[in-house]
Amino acid sequence: MDKSVHARVRDDTHVLVEESPWRIQARRTTAALSNGLYELRKSRTATMGAVMLVFLFAVCLLTPVLATHNPIKTNYRERLATVSQKHLFGTDKFGRDIFSRVLYGGRRTIFISVAAVAMGLLLGIPFGILSGFFGGRVDAFSMRFVDGLLAFPGLLLYLLIITVAREWKLQGFWNDSILVFALGFAFMPEVARLARGTALVEAKKEYVEASRVIGESPFYIALGQILPNCVSPLTVNATVRLGYMILIIAALSFLGLGTSPPTPDWGADLSVARDHMESHPWIAVFPGLAICFSVLAFNLFGDGLRDILDPRLAER
Repeated sequence: MDKSVHARVRDDTHVLVEESPWRIQARRTTAALSNGLYELRKSRTATMGAVMLVFLFAVCLLTPVLATHNPIKTNYRERLATVSQKHLFGTDKFGRDIFSRVLYGGRRTIFISVAAVAMGLLLGIPFGILSGFFGGRVDAFSMRFVDGLLAFPGLLLYLLIITVAREWKLQGFWNDSILVFALGFAFMPEVARLARGTALVEAKKEYVEASRVIGESPFYIALGQILPNCVSPLTVNATVRLGYMILIIAALSFLGLGTSPPTPDWGADLSVARDHMESHPWIAVFPGLAICFSVLAFNLFGDGLRDILDPRLAER
């Protein structure tokens, strides 16, 4: 009996020694994903938003396959054509296929929105975390800078940056890059404020004091230990902000300050449809529905994530 017990202990020890760190990390990641999917299924709002987002991103990825026509090719013989098998959403006043333009316009809009939010997070998270962790004069100076940016109207900041880009006659990729910079830079103060508030709470906890005692560097404590505990509110905020970004991009394009024609864009297509909305409403209906679907998908998913990640709401 003793020999079998010793053999079993020896075998278990051998398994523990032989197991590599990446396997341990993979097992933890798998368990975290399984738990996340379980929590996601419990929230109907998050599940519905997730399904809508999967559909949205799948359509964006498959746009070259799903599109039936060249989105910028004009055909005046078929201008203002109604919905048909050839043109699923009809055509606009230039004879361009609305279905193809909605697909390609969505692909571009979603890409710019995601890039702008990612830029705002990359700029705002380190700024807010370090400001809240170090405190004192660093925090005071940093937050006065953020207050100055928040006091400046966001729409006016977009218009200023984009107007300067127009003066430089930037087109195509560079025009989209300027738009991403304008949206991301305007989003940065909000992220910095949220990250700082969370960092102020986390900096007073015991694990931070323990890290200081053992001699960890301040930057490692701030970015390596406090930052992971600030991910939840930042993730929810970023998800909801994506829907807002789509509305801003559509509004700027509607005003003629977004993409330059004839590039497909939901806001620009709505602007083109203004003169024919009463007689040919489908020209405006389909781009408008695309905007509503995208914004609703991000908002539902963000609200669901907030319900999942907020322990006070989870207890109700």
